Amino acid sequence: MAKNRVGRPAKIEEPATETNGARPKKMDMVRGALATLGPDAKPEKIHEHILTTYNEDLPKTIISNYKSNIKRKGEVVSTAGSPGRPGRKPAGNGEIRIDDLETVRSLVGRLGADHVRRLVDVLS
Repeated sequence: MAKNRVGRPAKIEEPATETNGARPKKMDMVRGALATLGPDAKPEKIHEHILTTYNEDLPKTIISNYKSNIKRKGEVVSTAGSPGRPGRKPAGNGEIRIDDLETVRSLVGRLGADHVRRLVDVLS
């Protein structure tokens, strides 16, 4: 058996599988819960699922951290919202008011039409 610097035997970890009887890793438990419950499941629901499925009591802070890491790595795709950037909803029913047109007119007068068009392109 290999020894580390202190002289103790080095810890050899085997991958967690059902064949060797080891319990799955915490990250794998969270992945499994997200696969079952969906990518937008709250840490409370994930905690309940892990508790009932694996009989393991993970703190919700760890679950939230693992979920963030999984999403950041792109392993889970969120179904919330629509694709693209979130933005403001139009005021009213999408109708244009005279005040709005006067505001745009004053911006065109101050900045020029090309600059206002570029600003609109950036914002849309």
